[in-house]
Amino acid sequence: MSAALDACSSLGIAVDEAGGPDGGPLALPRTEAEACELIGSFEDTSEGARLAPLGLGSSVDWCRPEQAAGDVRTLWLSTRSLVEAQGGVGVVEYVPGDGTLTALAGARMTDLRAVVAEGGHRITPAIGTDSTLGGVLAAGRSGGDRCAHGPGRHHVLGMRAVDGGGRVARSGGRLVKNVTGFDLHRLHVGARGTLGVVLEASLRLVPTPEAEALLVSEPLASDAEAVALALEVRADQRVRPRQLVVRDRRVHVVVAGRAAQVELERAAAEAHLGSAEVIAGDGSEERALAAADRAPAMRVLVAPSRVVEATRAIASALGETAGIVIEPDAAIVDLPRSLVDGHAEAWTDALLPALDALGARVESRCPLEPTVAAALAERHARATTAPERAWTGRLIEAFDPLHVLRTSGFPAGFDSDR
Repeated sequence: MSAALDACSSLGIAVDEAGGPDGGPLALPRTEAEACELIGSFEDTSEGARLAPLGLGSSVDWCRPEQAAGDVRTLWLSTRSLVEAQGGVGVVEYVPGDGTLTALAGARMTDLRAVVAEGGHRITPAIGTDSTLGGVLAAGRSGGDRCAHGPGRHHVLGMRAVDGGGRVARSGGRLVKNVTGFDLHRLHVGARGTLGVVLEASLRLVPTPEAEALLVSEPLASDAEAVALALEVRADQRVRPRQLVVRDRRVHVVVAGRAAQVELERAAAEAHLGSAEVIAGDGSEERALAAADRAPAMRVLVAPSRVVEATRAIASALGETAGIVIEPDAAIVDLPRSLVDGHAEAWTDALLPALDALGARVESRCPLEPTVAAALAERHARATTAPERAWTGRLIEAFDPLHVLRTSGFPAGFDSDR
């Protein structure tokens, strides 16, 4: 680590000695050239150290759990100072007529949302927490609007990123009409910063709806019943939900669009939900963002036809489902840390076998008890084929040949000997 800190000193890069999530050093380059030189000169991998990009840290616990916990000596690298050096909020180009936004990776999502709102647009993925654009993309996060607009990576038009060798590469473009070449930028979405550090990204925006309403059902007897009700709403062809989330055994439905259309969809949704709370106009967007926001410790992905069964299996094994957030459309079940810590026996003996029987995939997003971690690792290794591991290896060698950006356990099934 001393060599990396010496490199920061020689390059004139400011270092916050305890600014990292593990209390380790945080490098704050003020130009892209400084960031590239630091990454290209990083030579501490032989000592077991790593370099890791950091936004505001909202997803670092599951993107790089062993580094966030301090188990690996890490020099954290943030591009937030590039935004400060620009003297603005990080917007490079906003084209309202084309519905596109290009911004620096260190820009805050809240600031970007405010900028495009003035031009009649919204950013997707819709993220309510205070995160950076680069952090959201690296974590592969999608907002509650996935139901209507698809996952976040579908809206990334282009990107500039610096790889593990300090080389800057651009892919895609800033406008919808001039996107060319291979979609290499989409590899970085969800790569947790292991293929490079995002510098700048261009997004396709969506127009602000004329009207919008959030409907929240009364709490049901169980999350499984709430999911079944949500799927019932989704099956109604009169309703085209912008967001559909189950949280705290309540169904949250967002309808948006033209005012007359919203009224019709709202009435149709209420016919299913019964006496639902309705929030319309000001405040509906923030309430919807809050409903979809979560910091899962464990994520279960299953076929849409089996999401109700998966929810029942979780309740049967753990005895409770408090804090679970479910996206029925995407068949995603997110569990909080309270349902992971201290439940090792229930996970290994009951829940994981039950989820295996449903064909579900389970992803850890926090440090786990050893028995649970071993059981998950064994399942991931079994599910990953040799061609997949070979392809992953070639990809990592191309983007990060010295493995300075590696994090253990990701990608699943790939193990590095460095």
